Amino acid sequence: MLGTMMSKSLGLALAIVVFTLAVVFGRIGYAAYEKRSQQRQVAALVGDTTAKLREALGPSPTPVIVSALEANLQAAKAPRDPQLADAAELYIVGAREIARRMVSARELQRKAAASRQALTGHMARAAHRNDTWVRDAVALKKRVEAEHQDLGITLGALDRLLYTFPESEKPLQPRVDPGLLLEASFVDAARKQLKEEGRRANEELRRVRNYVP
Repeated sequence: MLGTMMSKSLGLALAIVVFTLAVVFGRIGYAAYEKRSQQRQVAALVGDTTAKLREALGPSPTPVIVSALEANLQAAKAPRDPQLADAAELYIVGAREIARRMVSARELQRKAAASRQALTGHMARAAHRNDTWVRDAVALKKRVEAEHQDLGITLGALDRLLYTFPESEKPLQPRVDPGLLLEASFVDAARKQLKEEGRRANEELRRVRNYVP
């Protein structure tokens, strides 16, 4: 009788141990699964951020891209791998700020071009000059100057952001597929293109500065 009771007690204790181990290993397994899932999600967001940044550096970026990058930033969470989340956050923030300034730069370029055209058209009617014509010419020249100044400031800030952007990739390079990141050659080409656009805008500005009301 005593042996039977001891056998039952040992059996119960063994069952408890087995159950406890199953729970522990189950939790460990789930934690590992959850970590891998979070890592895949963050990597996907990094890739999507790169695709949107390429679009932002094109000829027609929109505020929708900035909003999408902000959404990526909010979604790039990985409690099981906080270092990866921090690295992704740095990358996405950099991309968002570049996109934001690209939207501003393109809008300023459009405004500056329209203002130059308006001033050129106004100066073409110099044969009808009077006090109103002179006042309008002065106002148009001031608007052209102001918009080009804003454009220059924005392009300068954008160039600095692009110059430092590759630094934000370094923490991610050993953690994600390199193909998910924006290659340095693309950044260099974008900087070169924007500098050329800024140079042409300055040439146009110098040309209209020769107009004398």
